[in-house]
Amino acid sequence: MSGSAWKFVSAFLREPLKVGAIWPSSETLSRAVADACSFAPHDTVVELGPGTGNFTQLLAERLDKSGRLVALELSATNVEVLRRRFPKGEIHFDSAEHLAKHVQPQTARCVVSGLAWGNMLPAMQDRIMSAITSSLAPGGQFVGFAYSHARYYPTTLRFRKLMFREFARVEFTPTIWRNLPPAYVYRCWRD
Repeated sequence: MSGSAWKFVSAFLREPLKVGAIWPSSETLSRAVADACSFAPHDTVVELGPGTGNFTQLLAERLDKSGRLVALELSATNVEVLRRRFPKGEIHFDSAEHLAKHVQPQTARCVVSGLAWGNMLPAMQDRIMSAITSSLAPGGQFVGFAYSHARYYPTTLRFRKLMFREFARVEFTPTIWRNLPPAYVYRCWRD
């Protein structure tokens, strides 16, 4: 097991309610999420729940010196890892619902989510979605993933309705089997 994977698993074991997955996202899923995000090298990109940085790495590679990468993570262990890996990124130990403290309204070109929406209570889903939609620039995107086995959880179904209510267009990929557990990517656009 790689050092990054071990740190991810140990963070999950210490903080299972804050770390939504037991294993880091695969390269296949990470690429699918990062590739779904359209932004220019100078844009602001936000990542919510980056874990140990599998998506973060791919997003950071596409930004130039004028681009801004902002990440909010609730696991103190993962925040330490992220700050070492991405010294030019703005890594915050904070909840996604507080996104407005770190990003001005309507300035994010893409918000990427690694959050376990199916594990959240409705009030938390609403607060985080409000923070996301407030931060997105006109025409901005919200991109993330969900585990296929949780597709029909009541909280996941509620989140899906929330996406269709808040965004002009929503798309889902087929299941990505090369991930533990299998997952799918969602991509949403603002007007």
